[in-house]
Parts: sequence; C-alpha cells; structure tokens
Amino acid sequence: MNAELPRFEQADSSYLVLGSYRGEYGRRLREFANCVNMPTNAESIVLGDTLSLDTAVVPEFDVKINLLGEFADAIAGVYEKESGGESPELGVCRALFVRKTVVFPRDYTGLARDSLETREDVIQAALTIYYPDFENIDDEERVQETKKKELASLITVAQREGINITERELTDSIKERITSVDAEPATYSWVHLSFFRRWEAMGQCHPWTTLEELRELAGEMPGPERPRWETEFEIGDFLD
Repeated sequence: MNAELPRFEQADSSYLVLGSYRGEYGRRLREFANCVNMPTNAESIVLGDTLSLDTAVVPEFDVKINLLGEFADAIAGVYEKESGGESPELGVCRALFVRKTVVFPRDYTGLARDSLETREDVIQAALTIYYPDFENIDDEERVQETKKKELASLITVAQREGINITERELTDSIKERITSVDAEPATYSWVHLSFFRRWEAMGQCHPWTTLEELRELAGEMPGPERPRWETEFEIGDFLD
C-alpha cells in the first residue's frame, strides 16, 4: 500500500492495467499503459509490475487486484489469448469491477458472428486465410497462389455484402498487422467471449488488430483528455 497506492492518490485519474505481462504481449501491454499515462494528471499501474508480496494469510494476487482495483478510477484489460493469468483477472473484474473496467481484446469480432458485417470482419477473415500453412501443399508458390485466390474470393463476398474494401486495402491491412503483431488471430474460450460480450453491451469493449489501433484506443479510457500536442500540432508550426 505504501509503495503503489500513493501513485493513485496523487493523480486526478488513475488506471490499473491488466493483461499478459511477458514477451511481446507484455511489450504491447506496456505501450498501451504509456499511452493511457500521457495526460500529466493521469497515472497507470500495470499489475504485473507491482511489488511481490510475502504473505501466508491471503494469496498475493487477491491482495493486489482487490486493493488496486478498488482504488483505481478505471481498469483496462488488454487481451490477446485465453491462457495464463488473464483468465482469473478477467473473472475478478467481471464480478467486482464490471462498471469501471474497459476491455481491449485483440481480434474479437463478437460472440457468435458467422457472417461479414464490417470491414473489421473482413480483415479478421483475411488473417485466418493468411496464417495457416496449408500443410497438405508442399510447393510454396502453390501455397501463395491458394491464399491469393481465397483472398480474392473474400473481397468478392465482402463487396456483395455492401462492405467497401479493395484488394490493396486488404493487403495493406495484413502487412500492417504482420509488422506490428505477427501472430495468428487470437482465439478465446466461450467464457471469455461471453465476458467480452457483456462489456460490449455496456459500450466498454474495444477490439483491435494492430499495435497502432491499440495505441489509439487508449483514448477510450474515461478520464482526462489526451494532450493536445498529440494531434493538433505539426512540427512546421514551430519552425520559421
């Protein structure tokens, strides 16, 4: 309490950030936390970066998430997979802090959507075409040709459904995804999807695909506005 909570008490808006804390997941999580932290009167704490506790009475996790979750003005959960410590954290937030929690699940498109309704649906479908290895096809050239044909078919179906997206736009989206998050589309259990759908119904669920989208979504957190210099000023404004 002496080490972590004063940071919340001194800020006008405080945020507890949850998710995966290791590897590339942790890097993206902390980039998001830094974006949330940009207003000078805001303070974010990543749960996985807090001090380790030495207690034999109550499990360390219970102490941390209950105290910090109670004191934080808002909680952000960045999710990219269904395994690991994210699951118990998600359950605690759903049970105790549902109204102050905002979730950011990668590649989430809804609980049971099986049709193309938005550009995001088309991009997600394209990723499922791009990442499989087509193990039954040995020739790399044939693999690429198969993927190209399936993507072309996807664009045709999307346009038939009234979704305005071109082959170039779809290709650029895949390239951007590979550059920032080179990973297969995230999958979640039925329980995770149900939780996400609950927050979605409350307007507190914001899916993302690329790291740039995740950074921009930091502005969806309640609290102070992002600093004006992020969007309103150009370098030329300060040069003669």
